[in-house]
Amino acid sequence: MSARVPPRLPRPGDDPWRPSTRPALPRPTLPPDLGRRAKGLGWLAVQGFFGFILVTTLLALFIVLLALDWPPAAWLIGITLLLALLGVVRTAVQGRRLLAPAPEVPLAQATPDDDEARLLRLLRSGERALPPAARPAFHAAVISTRDALRLTSGDEALGRDAFDARQAAREDLPELLHTYRATPRTPEAERLLVSQLDLIGRRMGEVVHERRGQHTRTLEAQRRYLESKYGDERG
Repeated sequence: MSARVPPRLPRPGDDPWRPSTRPALPRPTLPPDLGRRAKGLGWLAVQGFFGFILVTTLLALFIVLLALDWPPAAWLIGITLLLALLGVVRTAVQGRRLLAPAPEVPLAQATPDDDEARLLRLLRSGERALPPAARPAFHAAVISTRDALRLTSGDEALGRDAFDARQAAREDLPELLHTYRATPRTPEAERLLVSQLDLIGRRMGEVVHERRGQHTRTLEAQRRYLESKYGDERG
């Protein structure tokens, strides 16, 4: 059984995972592909503007022709209004698609990169939602979980370490944060929160400690093999 180790404290170089120094102000959730959506909305606005100019010009022309007793002008006005209505509907549908949030990746299909992205979003939301006294434990648990995810991402079989790391990232930490948000803010609730964060961080620290030890032993064995294979012959 591996020795218990405390969760690793965050380092200043863990960007973008280091604790935020900005004030805890609520920030809107933006789509991940904001640039593409903004470009699409801009092009949609340009199309709408020129479409409005074209429809207005045609309607003015056909109204003048109708006033001059040209019978087809009434039909042309109706067709123009119908096309304008279709253009408005098309613009509304495309705009709604561009403004819709990106679909979440199902947990069953999530990759280690998806888990890490979720974990980073959870870290940022937790920094704003948790009291200052609980943030160090929360940050340490998240960073340890991130490291455990990275160190177990190459496992071919879903062993205990990889399972615990994914469960912590996908369920345990998000549910703990959600439960705390729904609970009245009391010293006892804060104490229980920190205690559970320490449990998660300690388990993730054990995974990280064990996996790093395995990697070190593998490198050491490889070093001995290469030395025996390519080392200078003596005698």
